[in-house]
Amino acid sequence: MAKNNSKKVNSKLLKYLISILFLALLAFFFSYKNLDVPMGLTADETAMGYNAVLLSHSYHDENGRFLPFFVLSNDGKDWKQPVTQYYLALLFKIFSPSLFLLRFSSVIIVIICTVLLYKLLRQQEYSLGNSIFGLLIFLSTPLIMIQSHMGLDNIMPIPFILVWIYFLFKFQKSFKLKYLIVSALSLGITFYTYKGMRAIFPIWYFITILYLFIPSKKYLSVFIFSAFALPFMLISPLINHIYPGSIFGGSKPQFDSIYNFIYPYLSSFDPTFLFIKGDETLYHSTGIHGMFLLSTMPLFLLGIYASITKNKNSRFLLALFFLGPMLYGSVSSIHRASRLMCLIPLYVVLSINGLILIKSIFKKYYLLVLVFILILISVNYIDFLTYYYNTYAKLTQSVVGDLKPYLSFEYLKNESIKTKLTPYVAKDISNPFYESIYFPNGITIIHEDNTPPSGSVLLSNRKVIKDMNNIDANMLYYYIQEN
Repeated sequence: MAKNNSKKVNSKLLKYLISILFLALLAFFFSYKNLDVPMGLTADETAMGYNAVLLSHSYHDENGRFLPFFVLSNDGKDWKQPVTQYYLALLFKIFSPSLFLLRFSSVIIVIICTVLLYKLLRQQEYSLGNSIFGLLIFLSTPLIMIQSHMGLDNIMPIPFILVWIYFLFKFQKSFKLKYLIVSALSLGITFYTYKGMRAIFPIWYFITILYLFIPSKKYLSVFIFSAFALPFMLISPLINHIYPGSIFGGSKPQFDSIYNFIYPYLSSFDPTFLFIKGDETLYHSTGIHGMFLLSTMPLFLLGIYASITKNKNSRFLLALFFLGPMLYGSVSSIHRASRLMCLIPLYVVLSINGLILIKSIFKKYYLLVLVFILILISVNYIDFLTYYYNTYAKLTQSVVGDLKPYLSFEYLKNESIKTKLTPYVAKDISNPFYESIYFPNGITIIHEDNTPPSGSVLLSNRKVIKDMNNIDANMLYYYIQEN
């Protein structure tokens, strides 16, 4: 008996070690070149990173507000979503703020999603092989790689979606209300993870109510779920009053004709968009690789049919996938894959159902067909990665610039510490985010034509400045002079 217990302990320990090693490899894989691709920071990354530093140090945002629910940034043009903004602030509070951590924050979300997705698939009694295949589909999705290299909020809804579905299905098995409450809260939180979820949430809430009500008509379940999920949406008018424009971010939902409403909705399922062209925004897509790998399309199409006939849970997920983007027609969201990341976990399950259908069709030749599918996916994904790390990286420079200037601010900090000189930055190259990372106590900004006083070290784009000595720092963009 003792030997059997020892074997069980060793087996569990081995599984944990393999899991930890796998997740560590994922962390390395998705963080590879995360400061090189894309080549520069988007305006949203800069704003969120800057405010995360401020909140982690002083609990105030760039406008001097104390722990605001929404942070106003981008010259007063955009409100940042609270879940991602405070997630970044927490990371910066625990660890030192850095550009790497800003982007690695999304890699952490990918790892969390991988664990949650695996638990969901195993809960739905998919075999170990099918579950691993599902993880392969998820991790090889081009948009997952693209968003893992950005410190943005597009990816943030996915972990909460997985928690919502996981505990909803768990409730259906045990009917324990605690699971239903966790599920409802998680769906409610998605309302504040990303602006695009404002349109998705009402549809998914309604579908969930039907799922709980039909066929057993469990009024208590519907009431409990609504009591914990709906307040997140119902309180939004009050929040919008306190933070004007924060809920819809400048978009005004409207319905002027059935055609203008249906077109954006149908565009969400345009195969050329999903599998080839991708997002309209350059840095959210390579332009030749879709939101999903083209090689997975047959699995997805077969999975649609298989899910209709499989069981209630599969039909529920199918409804979520195809009805979720319905209200995007009211805000004319067309071919914006980054706004549809919430569909990725659903796509994975549908694709697994397609694989299971293939197994039932081919039977004896299933292993051969599976190998063929894996080869196609591998070739497709390698082609994407090759383009992503090379051509895509260079293309993004024309849109988001270059990230390398941060090295100049790092050099300025080190030089000021080494020489004990007061650091200065010329106004025309000032970057509040970089400065907040390397000079948390503040730094003096001077006009680009002025010369700082004696006992100073200046970062500017002027190669020669009167009465100052140029330091041979061998930097690509800026120059450092000492006075």
